[in-house]
Formats: sequence, structure tokens, C-alpha cells
Amino acid sequence: MYKLHRFLVDYDMTMLRALAQNRGVALTTNRQAEAVDELAFRLLDPLSMRTALARLSPGGCEALEVLLAAGGRMRAPHFARRFGQVQPIGPGRLERETRWLEPANPAEELWYAGLIFRAFHQDEVGPGEFLFIPEDLLPLLPQPKLAPPAFAVEIVSTPPPRQPDDLALIYDLFAYLVYLQNHDVRPYADGRLAQHDQVALRQRLANTDDRRFALLSHLARRLGFVIQSGGYLRLEARPVKQWLTATSAHQLAVLQGAWRDDPTWNDLCRVPALACDQETPWQNDSVATRRALLALLGHCPLGVWWTSDSFIAAVKETHPDFQRPDGDYTSWYLHDPVSGDYLSGFEAWDRVEGALIADLLTGPLSWLGIVATGETGTVCCLTEAGARFLGPSHEEPEEQPSPPIIVHPDFRIEIPPPANLYTRFQVERFTDPSSPSSSGQRPQAREVRTFHLTVGSLGRALARGVRIEQVLAFLQQVSERPVPPNVVGQLHLWAGRFGQVELEEVTVLRVKNEQVLKELSLLPETRSLIGEVLSPTSVLVRKRDIARLRKELQALGYLQLEE
Repeated sequence: MYKLHRFLVDYDMTMLRALAQNRGVALTTNRQAEAVDELAFRLLDPLSMRTALARLSPGGCEALEVLLAAGGRMRAPHFARRFGQVQPIGPGRLERETRWLEPANPAEELWYAGLIFRAFHQDEVGPGEFLFIPEDLLPLLPQPKLAPPAFAVEIVSTPPPRQPDDLALIYDLFAYLVYLQNHDVRPYADGRLAQHDQVALRQRLANTDDRRFALLSHLARRLGFVIQSGGYLRLEARPVKQWLTATSAHQLAVLQGAWRDDPTWNDLCRVPALACDQETPWQNDSVATRRALLALLGHCPLGVWWTSDSFIAAVKETHPDFQRPDGDYTSWYLHDPVSGDYLSGFEAWDRVEGALIADLLTGPLSWLGIVATGETGTVCCLTEAGARFLGPSHEEPEEQPSPPIIVHPDFRIEIPPPANLYTRFQVERFTDPSSPSSSGQRPQAREVRTFHLTVGSLGRALARGVRIEQVLAFLQQVSERPVPPNVVGQLHLWAGRFGQVELEEVTVLRVKNEQVLKELSLLPETRSLIGEVLSPTSVLVRKRDIARLRKELQALGYLQLEE
């Protein structure tokens, strides 16, 4: 808070005289510094204060009461929507119009009475312009009759239990990383994956929501786990290993922090009920908005269920400008994707700010394990992981050490829970996961995971540079018993046969006489397309070269043009 003198020193003599006249004070000096001292002393006089209060209109009294109930400060846009804006006015105009005699609204009435002042300040949701009652004026004012606005949510009974999914995003990101490690994934120019990659990934993910997967893959790139190299998505070994070897609580915290601090992910423009006009220059601060909303989420009780509607209403009542601290509700170009109507002005708050909060509660905040939601998304609960993220005073839970894996003689590998993700990642490089259960349910994070060593899975690893000695050394390191001899022998056998045979699709080109084949082997247009010679009149042509060879042969007149 600030004292009266701190505000008065910024005023010129015209404004100081206006305040003095409005309070019935005659300044005895024209020196600004001396006038400030004199006016501050006179405005703090209890008799002068009682006189000023007695002269307030009903609207001025209400505005002062609301400000007092708020602790003597309020964001300027929030106050202005209820009680009017203090219009900036120059010294000459102020002196000519004697504005203090006929204020335009309750805000100007308090302003020219020397009861409120303006300054920049920062509260729990961020910086902004505030209206203040100076702290040395507060003791001279009556106690507010209104209760201070409280951030209150509607508590409800606990909804039916749901399958815990606090680790779901971790395991889905893990599945994404494993897939990129084991496959050559070439995205389209806009970042989308090919249809066959999407289908294969959906079979591995616990949640196949497109928007959730978009956030998951975005965070993987943001954290440096995934880069694009040579047109393919590749993993960066060091950051991936650091994340995989961390505790699950830390893994989740890393994802939460990456989302909170990411300026490139615009939550507002991803709300289905909103459409952002990207061609018009305007910008919102996604990071500041998230931090403000997370600070307000910290007011919610831990482990208690509350309605999302009441949370939205509490934000609107206490911090409506959480994403627009300047109170500007006209310059953002947002519209309804169905009707096309632009959503402008504070009257559109529910359709913009309200829609954003509702979407964050059921979307990123839920996916990142900060809140849990009921089946319909109308009730929420701050989780333990969310409390740890919002307040560093909450310690990470202790995790049980990962038990050793079990390698069976039938080439099965079992990884008991709690699974170490780094161990699982390495195992999945050279094994195939077991098929989903007959019920169609994906394996849960806390279940025993089973994998199979096959000639195909080992060949995939060998093709990517993994050596058989590395595979066996790893299995021995993370297993409690020696690897069964038959498994060791079979793996060596498979590895020894790897690469001994090459299978390639080709086409046979036959000609009428040897001279034609010799000519085609010498011509610059076709010689690079001629493969292995089978006989004086036949050669092999690689599949990838067929279309080009056909075109060259037609150009040379050897092939008749197709009708």
C-alpha cells in the first residue's frame, strides 16, 4: 500500500489547487513541493475527512464502500465498469471547466475529493493499474458494512469413483516416444502425422482425443525430446533419458511447467467455442493468463469437489480481468465459429473468459493432472499433484523402487509395477508388446506389462544400430536372475542370420536381341536404370526406377505410347 504523500507528489499545481478547493483548503504557497506537504497535512485532518464524506452522493458512498470492502484497492478496469472512468484532463482544461465541481461519475467524485488515487501494482494474478485509498487515509474512514469479496466455490458431494488417470499423460507421452524410436515417422509440412502413424499410435494411447495429443506432441518438441531431422521425427537422447529416469511426480511436474511457461501454445485460440482472427494484429499473453488462473485455482480446497460453474463465477466476481489486466475488451478479434458474430465488450465475458476457463478445467488442467473432473466435466477437484505444482511447500511422494524384470524361457519379458520407464523404453526397442486383452482394454499403468522377444523385434533393433551384446548385457543388468540359456542362444542365432539375405522387388526387362540391351546399357538416359544382367537379353530393374525407365524408353522410341 502507499501513503497519501506518495500520490500527491505526482500532481501539478493545478490539480493540487483543485483538490484543495474541493476540500475547502486554501493553499498558502505556489511551490509544488511545499504545496504537497501542506495539502497532505490538511487532507489527513479528521474534521476535513468527515466533511468530505458528508458531501458524497449516494453513488460516491457506494463506490467508497466497495473499495473499502476490497481492502482499499481494486483493479482500475474492474472499478471503472461499476463506477465510471476517471477521464484524463490537462491543467488548462481542468482549470477552465472546474471539473471537481461537477464530476461525471462516482469515480471522479472520489478522485477530486482526494479519496482515491491511481498507481501500478501487482497482485496474485499479475501486474496492472489499480485504484487505491492511501493507507494513512484508511484509519479516518468508517469500517465497511459490506463483506470483502471472497473467492468461494460451491462444494458438492464426491462423484462416483473413476479410474485414476494421474499418470495417463506420462504413459501416453512415453508411448509416443517409443513409437518414434522404433519407426521412421515423416510428418506433413503442417506437422500432422500420416494416417497409418495416427492409427498405430491410437492403439497405444489411453486417451485418443485429438486436442490432447496435439498438446502432448507439442510439449515433446518444446522440451527438446523430439526434433525434426532429414524430414523425420527423431528423439534427442539426453533430455529423453533425463525425463524417463525421473520419478513419476517429477515427470508430471516437468510437463506441467512446460505448459505453464510456454508462450507458443495459445489456449484461448484452441477453445472449440471460439475462433481467433489470425489476420488482424492482436495478441494475448497465454503465459500470464495461465499463471493468473493457477493462482486463483490455489484458493480451492484440496481433495474437495466443487462445481466448475462456481469457480468461473468466483473468477468473474473477484478477478474478471485475469487475462486482460488493462481491461481492454474491444481490441481482441474473437468470434463465434458458428454464427460468425464477433465477441467484443465485457458483456461477452462468459462466452470468452468463461469458455476459456471451462475448457482449461476439462482440458489441459485435467490432462496434466492438476485437477480431476467428474464424468460430465461439471465438477472438479484439486489433486495432490496439482497442489504440489501450485505450492512448492508440498513435497513429492516417495516412490517404491522398481522391481527387476523377469525374462522367461518362452521369450516373454515381464515388467512388474511400478515400472521404471527408462527400463521399459529400452525393452521396447527390441521386443513386441503383448496383445491387448480380450476385453479390448489397454493395459493400465499399474499392471504387469508383458513383452515378447521375436526375430522381427530383434531385427528392428539391429537395423537401428543396436548390437546383440548390448541387448544381452541390458537384460542381465535389469533382471534378478540370469537370462535363460535358450534365450541367449536363440538371440545369438537370430543376430547371426541378420543381414545375410536381402529381398528386393524388381521387374524383368526383356529385349529382342543383344544389341538392344547393349545400347540401353550405354545410353546416358537409361544406363543408370539398368540393373543386374540375367542373360544377354534380360536384366533386372529396381521397382523405384520402373516409371522413369518407361518414360525414357518411350522418348527413345522403344515403347509404343499407351492409348
